[in-house]
Amino acid sequence: MLTILLVGSAVASYKLAGFFCTGGDRPGFYSYIPYLPFLSIPLFFGMTVIRHFGRLTLKKLDLMEGHEFEYACANILKANDFKDIEVTKGSGDFGVDIIAVKKHRRYAVQCKRYDKKLNNSAVQEVIGGLAYYGCEVGAVMTNSYFTAAARKLAEVNGVELWDRDTLEKMLRKRGIKDTSRKAADTPDIPPESYCAQTVEEFFAGQGIAVETAGTEYLEDTCELLIEIIPETGVRISDIRALAPNLAAHGGWEYVTCVFPSHTPGTVGLEIPLEMDNMDKE
Repeated sequence: MLTILLVGSAVASYKLAGFFCTGGDRPGFYSYIPYLPFLSIPLFFGMTVIRHFGRLTLKKLDLMEGHEFEYACANILKANDFKDIEVTKGSGDFGVDIIAVKKHRRYAVQCKRYDKKLNNSAVQEVIGGLAYYGCEVGAVMTNSYFTAAARKLAEVNGVELWDRDTLEKMLRKRGIKDTSRKAADTPDIPPESYCAQTVEEFFAGQGIAVETAGTEYLEDTCELLIEIIPETGVRISDIRALAPNLAAHGGWEYVTCVFPSHTPGTVGLEIPLEMDNMDKE
């Protein structure tokens, strides 16, 4: 039966192509009507291929940068019946990247694109942002997995963990397209916010969770001072050793590590930034 359908669709495609290419007339067209049902087969497979290449996949998510991954996660949540979805700003988001509502419950979601297992710092971040955004449920969404400590902390605090397996199930929903936001498509953000976001994404890629505590423009040296709070157990020497790689990642001439910074418990990162590039009042 399958062979008959395939042969019929091939003959129908061939005959109709020949008819249109030779400028056939209307009476001649009627004789090809019996072949039209067979055309549904190549059309079906063709549309299937088109939908496949336009859909998000785990491999595509693995290659995204931080903010791009957040918008992709927002798209996934929309396809999974979440409403009133909002992506928070790049820095100073109090550990929450997405606000969404499902079944009258307000979710605070932290998005983490990681190559390693997530420790409990991601869970701690979203717990801290729950009250700030007035949410009832906290969740961490990642393309990776969680450590045992992270799962335990999440269980105690009622935080939902959506790991790689959960993400794969979410991606099976219809209507999820690859509409990831490239740099050219994202709205302009202040340079200090962009720099803070770049710093957080860099250290996240190194398996180190940091939180931006504040930014300050140093007019005398034309530098931006970004204060960060590293996760527990991270040594200052580790941050200082990664400074040259951070500079290369952000496209900066240098990055100077300052400790202690203005605020106790923070590390200062001084980044060269021209005054003309700052959005000053």
